[in-house]
Order: sequence, then structure tokens, then C-alpha cells
Amino acid sequence: MLGYADTSSPPDLSNWAEKQLSIDMAELLGQLVPGEQVIVGGHDWGAGLTYKFAIWYPELVKAFFTVAIPYIPPWLGLSKQWIDLPVLIGRYNFTTLGYQLQFINPSIDRNFTTPNQVHMLLNTFFGGLTPDGQSAFNFYQGLLYGLMPMLKPNPLVNATDMDFYVQKLLQHGMRGLFNWYRTREMDWEDDLQIAQAGNFEYGMPALFIPTLKDDFLLPQYYENMGQYFKSLTIESLDTGHWDLWEGREMVNKILERWIISLEH
Repeated sequence: MLGYADTSSPPDLSNWAEKQLSIDMAELLGQLVPGEQVIVGGHDWGAGLTYKFAIWYPELVKAFFTVAIPYIPPWLGLSKQWIDLPVLIGRYNFTTLGYQLQFINPSIDRNFTTPNQVHMLLNTFFGGLTPDGQSAFNFYQGLLYGLMPMLKPNPLVNATDMDFYVQKLLQHGMRGLFNWYRTREMDWEDDLQIAQAGNFEYGMPALFIPTLKDDFLLPQYYENMGQYFKSLTIESLDTGHWDLWEGREMVNKILERWIISLEH
């Protein structure tokens, strides 16, 4: 994941565009396993990139799996033109994208420059709550800075792992993390040819693992997902968004069954 931990964090934002990231992945595979197909998988932004990589480089993908994030087909937009995020939220009522207005603003990067600040950010993301049960994040506003110092430790990640994540994220600062939210228009431009052609379908086997307790990604978002796949398996988990922690044993069992099925 570009911009995280030991990866690089180049100055040009275009390096975070999904098509460019797919190019990078293809070049890496060409060095590591030249001429071979691979199984690709990811969670959250990693899932989004997995979908796009399988579009741009189907010859390199034997099969792929995604966790939590459903496939969202490239589209021309409600007006058949580019729609900026504030307009999409305000005029077209995509209100649950409100937090992204905060995340795309470059000023947010400098709010998380110390270990304590980054620790509070991660604790917020991983579900830490105030003593009276409030979260310091919601989809409509984003981070609620006044509540972040009041959060109790989150239930998912222990203190040792939290300290490790904080240390790794501070290597390049938080710009790389938030840059993933800042390439929406670039991705729209790159996806135009797919959207205009229409009737896209993945030819390789795919597995999707949705999370039933994720408040943002409701079942109706993926109920018609199968129309874009020749072979799609869906196995739900009764977890929240961070199911690689909450349901890690079940995720591994699902992946094991699915990978074995690819051999038959």
C-alpha cells in the first residue's frame, strides 16, 4: 500500500491513482514471477485496487479476492460528467461521503505528526469509544477532534501492535494515508473508457467477503454484484469493517476453501 510503513511516499499525487498503482504492481510481478499468473487480494483500499488491477491486467490474474469493499463498476456519473465531491454530497445526497471532504483537505496531514496524535487517530479508526459510548468519527463529518483524547483503548488492536503501527506510519507522515482519498478525479478519468464501453465482466474466479456489521457498506450495495462476474463466490461474515482482526480465523478458512476450489 503506497505511502504506508516501509513503502515509498513520492511527492506526485498521481502515483496514488489506481491505474498507476496497477502499472506498478504489474512491473513488480514482472520482476518477481515473470510470465506467471497470481492470486490477488485486498481489504478496503486494497480491495479497490484489486478490482482495478484485475481490470487493467487480467492476463496476470488467475483469481482474486476482496474483503469488506464490494465491486463498484466504473460509471459516467449521474450527470454523465465529472461531479466534484461537495456537489455529489450536497446536490445528489451522498451524505455518507462527508468524511472524505475532511480527508482530502491537505491540512489534515499536519494534525497527525506526533506519536500521540497518530495513536489517537488509529484508536479512533479501530473503534475506540468515550466512557459514555461515543465514537470520535462518523461518515457525515469525519473525525471529531474534541472527542479523540477522551477515547478508551479500542477493542481490536493491542498496545504493542498499536505502538508498532504508529512507528511505521510516522516514517513518511500521514500524507500517504490520506492521499488514497485524493485521486478520485484521476481515477474517474482513467475509468472513462471502461464506463463508456459498458457491459464489463470479470473472466477470472473471484471471492468477495462482505461484513454484515459494517454501517457504511450495506447489503444493497453488493446485491447485484454478480452481474459483473463470470464466477463470483460471496461468503459473508458477521463482523464489522475490520474483519481481518475480528474474524481472522473465519477469513482464513474461507480463503483456504476457495483457493482449494480453484484447483478443481
